[in-house]
Amino acid sequence: EEARQKAEAEATAEKLKECQVKLTAKAGNGGKLFGAVTTKEISEGLKKQFDIDIPKQKLVLDDPIKAFGTYQVKAKLGFEVVATVYVAVYEEK
Repeated sequence: EEARQKAEAEATAEKLKECQVKLTAKAGNGGKLFGAVTTKEISEGLKKQFDIDIPKQKLVLDDPIKAFGTYQVKAKLGFEVVATVYVAVYEEK
């Protein structure tokens, strides 16, 4: 069972390499975001855009995302499998 779950985590990590979650956010002053992009939004974006289910608790943001651009967010999938989620934040129009 443990081996199966580890294999599943590794398969998810492979899938994530080809995905870029596209999120939009409102702009505040000086090109910064109005608020910040949260792990919850990234988790929901993954589910909606790629049907990959990663709970927000497993996503690790070193710093809150507060500007537009592309980011790499770590996903701890268990069994020492750490994947990278690519996130692109665009201005909401």
